[in-house]
Amino acid sequence: MRFFLTSSFIVILFISSFLESGLTSCTKDNTIYDTVTVVQKDTVTVKDTVIIKDTLLTTAILTANAWKYQEYRGVGGGDTIVYYRGGTLNTYNYDADNIVFYVDGTGNLHDADGYDHAVKDWKFTNDEHTKLTFTFYDLTVPTFVTWENIRYKNGAIRYDEYYHDNYNGLNVHDQAVRIPQ
Repeated sequence: MRFFLTSSFIVILFISSFLESGLTSCTKDNTIYDTVTVVQKDTVTVKDTVIIKDTLLTTAILTANAWKYQEYRGVGGGDTIVYYRGGTLNTYNYDADNIVFYVDGTGNLHDADGYDHAVKDWKFTNDEHTKLTFTFYDLTVPTFVTWENIRYKNGAIRYDEYYHDNYNGLNVHDQAVRIPQ
């Protein structure tokens, strides 16, 4: 029996050695670093400037239509006035207001309250047509009005306006956009 145990021990030892070496193995990790350097030599620089100028507001354009407010933002006598055509938060209603200029230097201002006022002596005061002056009369009291920074774009006249309303004693300064009526 001793022989049997000794030979079994040797067989078990042999099998376990063989299986152990068969089940375990030694591996090497080999990390390869691949570095790629890209050099960009072609550079494209695009320099393209497009200047879009507003159309010159001519006498023909100004006298072709009556002009109504699309937008009015300003201060009159210390009060803020805001109007956007079709807006719901307007502080004053300029829906009925319009102004028409005639080629002979006259015109008519139909105010927001429904009154008509004669416009006299309107004229562009510079060659670029960015400044216009005119006088309108509230009964017999004249009010001298200046439009500055006039821009005509997309069918609308945009300008800064200031005047002293002699009839009511108010200073007014606003920015407005008028469109054809």
